[in-house]
Amino acid sequence: MKKLILLILISAIPTIILISSNYYNHISEIYSVKFDPRSKYPKDVHWEYIKERLFDKNGDNKGISPKKFTGPIFFDLKGAQHQDSIVLASVIQELKLLIPNKVIGFLGAGNELDDYYEKNKLELGRYYRPMSSTINLVFYEKRKSIVNHGSQLIFSYLKDGNVISRNRRINSFFPSFNYTRISFYLNKETSFDRRKQYVRYEILRSLCHIKENTGIYSSYEAKGIYNRKEFNPDDYRFTEADKFLLHKLYANDFLEQFKGYLYTAYSWRFANVFLNKSFAKKQALIIVFFIGLLAFVLLFSFFQNRKFEYLFLSYFFPSLLVWSYYIYLQSIYKHLTTIPYYGINKVMQIDAVFDVFIFALITSLLLWVLEKRCIKKNMNFSFTLLLKVCFTFLAFSAPVITIFFIKGGREAVDEFFFPIVFFWVFLALGRGVLIYLNHVSDSLVKEKDVELSRLKTLNAKSELKLLQSHINPHFLYNALNSIAGLAHNNPNKTEKMALSLSNLFRYSINKKGQKMSTVEEEVLMVQNYLEIEKIRFGERLKFTTHIDEALTEEEIPMYILQPLVENAIKHGISKIRGEGHITLEIKKILELFLIIVSDNGPDFPNGLVSGHGLQTVYDLLRLSYGNRASLKWENTPKKHITISIKPTA
Repeated sequence: MKKLILLILISAIPTIILISSNYYNHISEIYSVKFDPRSKYPKDVHWEYIKERLFDKNGDNKGISPKKFTGPIFFDLKGAQHQDSIVLASVIQELKLLIPNKVIGFLGAGNELDDYYEKNKLELGRYYRPMSSTINLVFYEKRKSIVNHGSQLIFSYLKDGNVISRNRRINSFFPSFNYTRISFYLNKETSFDRRKQYVRYEILRSLCHIKENTGIYSSYEAKGIYNRKEFNPDDYRFTEADKFLLHKLYANDFLEQFKGYLYTAYSWRFANVFLNKSFAKKQALIIVFFIGLLAFVLLFSFFQNRKFEYLFLSYFFPSLLVWSYYIYLQSIYKHLTTIPYYGINKVMQIDAVFDVFIFALITSLLLWVLEKRCIKKNMNFSFTLLLKVCFTFLAFSAPVITIFFIKGGREAVDEFFFPIVFFWVFLALGRGVLIYLNHVSDSLVKEKDVELSRLKTLNAKSELKLLQSHINPHFLYNALNSIAGLAHNNPNKTEKMALSLSNLFRYSINKKGQKMSTVEEEVLMVQNYLEIEKIRFGERLKFTTHIDEALTEEEIPMYILQPLVENAIKHGISKIRGEGHITLEIKKILELFLIIVSDNGPDFPNGLVSGHGLQTVYDLLRLSYGNRASLKWENTPKKHITISIKPTA
């Protein structure tokens, strides 16, 4: 019951935690325009502007998605008129105020590049030109044909008939050969203000490559430079949000600031997935692995010794729970590694219940048939274990293989086949390990039981020998006292008593090492003992036996009769003046074996009757018969002690 409760808790606790600590208090927080500061995760409008434009909605950015230079920013002018240089100079001054930590200037004009390399002690040469930090601005007359500089050429046809083209070459293997080229095809009649508008727009856009606009934050000014993916040099405004984006983007600690904002404005798990999805997947795999491992161990230990009326149920119920946990863990993994933009992720899909039942039915039926048909009781354990591991993998893979063939294609391989195959391999090997450990444990328990049984037997033999060793000195003590009392008065009786004592001990020597004897032999021993006592008591001691002839060969513990007869003499006959009568009766009533010793001495006292002799009888019965034997004494209808021995069940 405790294992079942623990299994339920393993399922319930992660579910409650995941639901209660979802990525957001409410899904409206993602789409909120007002950014209510009273909410659990208050948003900043400018940082959200950066988040939307520089990163896609799933946070996939491969480190950082915008174009960002690590060195200085230089502009190379070709074919420019004097007014174009003036325009560029004013834009550069604006950028220096906005990005104060960057070196920004003309290439080949004002020695700014030489000064930079001299200050940083870098060699300036043909092959060290910082092409990745240079933006080429080329001016053509409109009447000339448009030059195609590469496959990534983008054209903008403006309202006044002018054309602007952009060409970005990106080489991930040789970043120093990357460059940006902006070509202006402008009419001579284009005014200074219009030229400045175009150049300023293109320079600002060249400093940041934005992602597709999702259109969530519609409250931003539509004319912002970075508010949309499409280029629009004709009509724009350099808004406060644009300035904030550019200022933060070229800050030395941009990523650290962005991470800090995400962890403040969103839940920890959202920020974790958004910033580093691969790391979040590793974390989710570790969590799912340990939950699954604990659940698997509990499932196996819960069902391993559980018996069902129908053997098939022993396969069905574990399979049902394994499939349920697989779907459950899959849902947890998805919940921990995806960002729910369209609602709260469900930890367990309702429509998966039917699939789980069908999968469990197929799995259990196949596993049951395979093990019933192929595994025999006389098989070697190692071979049986190998078969069970293989059958487990095949049975659990069968539903997935079925889906694979039904759906087909590469997508089916990636989505269904390969991911779950590793899970079933682990499950099959895990079942094999637990079966092996269970086998080893059972073997050790059986070995310990055999050893314990052997020790109990040896202990019982030792106790019996100890009891017998106590009986023999007791005989000798009483007999020698009697011989000493008769030695001076009656030599003949002394001789006869010594011979009886010799016969008595001959019996003990011949039976040395044995714990059982026949009824006939034990009665004969008692008669030898009474011959010794009769010499002491004379004709006053009378002894009668009633032995069922069919029981003479029955085995009883050695020395079990003598202490009873001795007790009758010591506490009965010796206490009266007249004749003493002792009767020994051995018989069977139904299946009950009875030994009865009676005498005509004083009644037994009330309460417990103690003494060395009776204690010896108690111990002999306990060691020989356990709880199948009992001893009791009664004074009515006549005084007697009765031993009752039940047959073996």
